[in-house]
Amino acid sequence: MWRDDPRARGAVVSILESAAERLADRRPGALAVMVPTGPRALFDEVGNLLEGGLPSDVADQVAAAVPDLISAETSRLVPAGTSEVFVEVLVPPPRLLLFGAGPIGEAVCAAAAAAGFVVEVGDPRPAFALSERFPAAAVVRCGWPDQLIAQQVVDSATYIVSVLHEARFEDELLPAVLRSPARYLGALGSRRTHAARVARLRSQGFSDEDLERISAPVGLPIGAATPEEIAVAIVAEMVAVRRGVTPPGATR
Repeated sequence: MWRDDPRARGAVVSILESAAERLADRRPGALAVMVPTGPRALFDEVGNLLEGGLPSDVADQVAAAVPDLISAETSRLVPAGTSEVFVEVLVPPPRLLLFGAGPIGEAVCAAAAAAGFVVEVGDPRPAFALSERFPAAAVVRCGWPDQLIAQQVVDSATYIVSVLHEARFEDELLPAVLRSPARYLGALGSRRTHAARVARLRSQGFSDEDLERISAPVGLPIGAATPEEIAVAIVAEMVAVRRGVTPPGATR
């Protein structure tokens, strides 16, 4: 057993440390362990073997399964010839960059945090961007949206929602994120507001494909009216995107 072999034990510790570093850097990956013999390996999000040792044929089959498992955030046994390998996906917690610190923003922050999102709030208005108003937020920042986005690494586990209401703020935010790898982009506003938003973005050279990324009016169509109801609609749509589900009645 690897526990009785100092070299094998050191290799396992190294793999686990590398896995922890990937998560700390918000880089997805997967840990694989053969059952029941115990050889371990670390893969990146596209299935490249980074560290450890598995038989080559087993490693190839695990590598082929890793991207889909990471996308689904699902850990499971993977058959590999006469062996089985347990693949544990390493996925950073989903992060919500929430722009707009008004009453709707407060409700969205609380609901998203309860659903497992790490919420970071941003607003250019000092009177609104107050940490005491957002106890569930990981951080609250005051600044213009484009400046705040420029300070962030937007990855495929990042969700971005604007409840800013004002075009002068959104016009700084959306051009900065439309072509980012963000998993989800949502913006508050009526269909008329969104049509005007789309026209402004199209005039800046954004394509229909770019513009279709924006979920607007943001949230599932449940007839939400209060800030709390709107928050439920928004977070439910984010969860559906995360889980790869199309809810009944959804149009996007």
